[in-house]
Amino acid sequence: MLAGFFKMYFRSTPRVKELMIYAVILGFGGEYLFSRALSMYTYRLENVPFYVPIGHAALYGRILMFSKASVVKKYNKAIEQLFAIVIAIFATTYLVFFSDVFGFVMTIGVFLLLWKRPKDRLFFYAMYILVAILEIGGTAFGCWRWPSIGFEVFEFLPSNNPPSGISLFYFLLDIGCFVIYTQRHKITWSRLKNIRSIRT
Repeated sequence: MLAGFFKMYFRSTPRVKELMIYAVILGFGGEYLFSRALSMYTYRLENVPFYVPIGHAALYGRILMFSKASVVKKYNKAIEQLFAIVIAIFATTYLVFFSDVFGFVMTIGVFLLLWKRPKDRLFFYAMYILVAILEIGGTAFGCWRWPSIGFEVFEFLPSNNPPSGISLFYFLLDIGCFVIYTQRHKITWSRLKNIRSIRT
């Protein structure tokens, strides 16, 4: 994971590099909050493995680079629609065959949050799919497990191991990284907002 992280880091733009560092820091905090404090999921050794927050940052950087690629920008709308269909089918399949109400509710949350944010859809749809793949792999190998109900508390939210829509919580990671970045670069961010307002 360290090798993958540094490979991604040194291939990234200065902005993405900075965001990846923030993602590592926030990843550590988020893991201890959701895993240890809230019992949302449990790692095999009931700890927070060192590689996980680093993996969050690598994932975040990879999706950022993917969404900025020229070929992706060229076919942005078509890729976005395809991803949305795949996500809807995936979450519905989990709901029907695995009683994954928790994951389905979170997937609806993803779509609702992106309803009026078209510029963010491709990024988070890609994030959803990649997170789903990693979650399936991680739980299949027993690296971590999800309880049979949401947060191991809400009985009205039956959950699969893993739930389908867990990428909803990556909104928190993205928002956190974004807020830190804009606060550290207030002048640059202010100029960018002014340019955008002129263009619109």
